[in-house]
Amino acid sequence: MNTEGLPRAEGIVRFGFDRYDEIQEQTVARITAKLEKGNTRPTWLEIVIMGSTLGLHITVNPDTDELIVTLTECAEPGGGDWVDATVLADCVGCQIGWWWSSINSQGYWDMFSLAFIGWAVPSVSFFGIASEVQVMRMGIVGPEERDQREL
Repeated sequence: MNTEGLPRAEGIVRFGFDRYDEIQEQTVARITAKLEKGNTRPTWLEIVIMGSTLGLHITVNPDTDELIVTLTECAEPGGGDWVDATVLADCVGCQIGWWWSSINSQGYWDMFSLAFIGWAVPSVSFFGIASEVQVMRMGIVGPEERDQREL
């Protein structure tokens, strides 16, 4: 991917918030990831969280590691080697809810977090790290868990 001339991100989400209602509460039908060809270890270059009619397409700018999130109408945009992201299979059947995007201490937009309906906090986060999309699970740590660790 030639990234010369790509503008620095002014935020991760690249569609108007007026379109939020089109994607919110869609039931996740499939989650796919595009693999880098010829790499000996699986590397995710892009991820699509596909609802019934629209999906969130998460990509990374390899020059800045910033994430870009757009809307898509297909689970495998642009061709290439796409696979089902089986590590996120438990999210299939859930409804897309709120999301958050974050800027790091160096000024780069490199984290996108997603919640599913019925849970008002993010449960999955996507990071732009080393020119690829990395995924992390999230969960709330309450006082009970914190107190147990301090014992």
